[in-house]
Amino acid sequence: MATIRSQGCTIWRKDTEVSPNAYAQIGQVISIDGPQGSAATIDVTHLSSTGREFVAALPDWGTVSLSVIWDPVLASAQHDELWDDFNAGNTRTYQIRLSNSPQTELTFSAYPTEHPISIQIDSFVGATITLKTTGAVALT
Repeated sequence: MATIRSQGCTIWRKDTEVSPNAYAQIGQVISIDGPQGSAATIDVTHLSSTGREFVAALPDWGTVSLSVIWDPVLASAQHDELWDDFNAGNTRTYQIRLSNSPQTELTFSAYPTEHPISIQIDSFVGATITLKTTGAVALT
């Protein structure tokens, strides 16, 4: 039975402000949830139908949430970039790279919709960043 370990999976953000464009790894990620794909249904039942008939609507890949040990200065320039993207509403390309070999990649466009910071006793400063996908998710 084949399994893909979560340890070693990473998420990368494409930086379009450097030439050539390159992906940079988002550091200190604790967990990645999503993409959360779903598709609505379109009712195409007509008067000659013998039962309800449906076709699939366009998929909505939902959101991707990243829990991180947040450090906008030292850990990763990507934390600072995600903060800037949230404030500006920037859509970027992301890749989730799994730990298998050959490596499976999920590539998608998204923009940050939530960036709450968590500060608790006896813990680290964290953030759970929610990315809203737009368009399709490519699996390669």
